Amino acid sequence: MNEDTKAEPIPALAEHWARKGVAEVEKMDATITLARQMIASGEIQWYAEGENPFEASPYPWEITEPRGDAPRRIFLGTVSDLATGSGHTVYFAAGLARDEDEFRRKLAAHIGHMFANGATVNAGLGGFPFSETFISTSLRKNMQKFDDGSKTPAEFFYLGQWHENRS
Repeated sequence: MNEDTKAEPIPALAEHWARKGVAEVEKMDATITLARQMIASGEIQWYAEGENPFEASPYPWEITEPRGDAPRRIFLGTVSDLATGSGHTVYFAAGLARDEDEFRRKLAAHIGHMFANGATVNAGLGGFPFSETFISTSLRKNMQKFDDGSKTPAEFFYLGQWHENRS
C-alpha cells in the first residue's frame, strides 16, 4: 500500500469490534498480523472469482436485467417469517415492474434478499394469497389501471406487514 492508497478505517466495523471487548479486539489484531505475514511470505493466492466462501453468490434474479421494451405491470408477492418465540409475520407487496426478477429486487430493498428470494410472486391481481387482506377496494381499482397501462405512475411500490405473537 502506498501513500495514494492509504486505507481508511471503517467506523461501523471499528465500533462493532470495540463493543465486543478488548479480548476480541486483540484477537482481531493478531488475525490481521497473521494475514499480513501470509501476504508477505507469498504463501497464499488471491481468491478467484466466485471462490470466496465468505461471499454469498447472488440469487439469479439479482443479476438479470429486464427487457427494456417489456411493459411494466403489477406484481404481487408474499412471504412469511415464522420465528419461534417471536411470532408470525406476513409480508405482502405490490409494485410495478417489467418482470418478476425486477420486482424481487425492489422487494429485497424493503425486506431483505433472503425473504425476497423465498417470496411467492405473481404478475397481475388475480387470486393471490393475502390480497383480500392487504389490498383495499380503491387501491385494487387503481392497481388494475396501472396493470392495464392507463394512468400508470412513474413508480409504485406498496408493502404491508401483518405480525402476531400469541405467546
